[in-house]
Amino acid sequence: MNDKKVKYWINISEDDLETAEILFSKDKYLHAGYFLQQSIEKLLKAYYQLIKNDLPPRTHNLVYLAEITGIINELKNEQENILYTLNPMNIETRYPEYREKISKSLTKIKMKEILDNTKELHRWIKEKF
Repeated sequence: MNDKKVKYWINISEDDLETAEILFSKDKYLHAGYFLQQSIEKLLKAYYQLIKNDLPPRTHNLVYLAEITGIINELKNEQENILYTLNPMNIETRYPEYREKISKSLTKIKMKEILDNTKELHRWIKEKF
C-alpha cells in the first residue's frame, strides 16, 4: 500500500479516532460521536481508494460506502449495526432539532459501548489493507 491518497485517508481516520477518544474522556459525547463517524467514513474511503484506484464519492453515508466497497457483505450483524448507529452522528448532530435528541441518548455507558464497537470495527477494516 504505497498510494499516498490511501495513506492520507487512513491517517486522518486515525486522527479522528484519537480525537473521539479525547472528547469521550472529557464527557463530550456528541462531539465524540461525530468524530467516530468521521473515522469510519474516512477509513471506508481509504479502502474504496485502494480497491477502485479512484477518488471515493463525496458521501457521508457509512452504509453506502460499505456497500460500494463490498465490505457490507463481510460484516457481522453487530458491525453493520454500528454503521447505522454512527450514520446520524455526522449530519444530525449539527442541527438543533436533532442535536438535543441525540445528545440525551448518549449516556456515558452508551457512548463507551459505541466507542469500543467503533474501535473494533476500525481495527477490522484496517486489517483488510
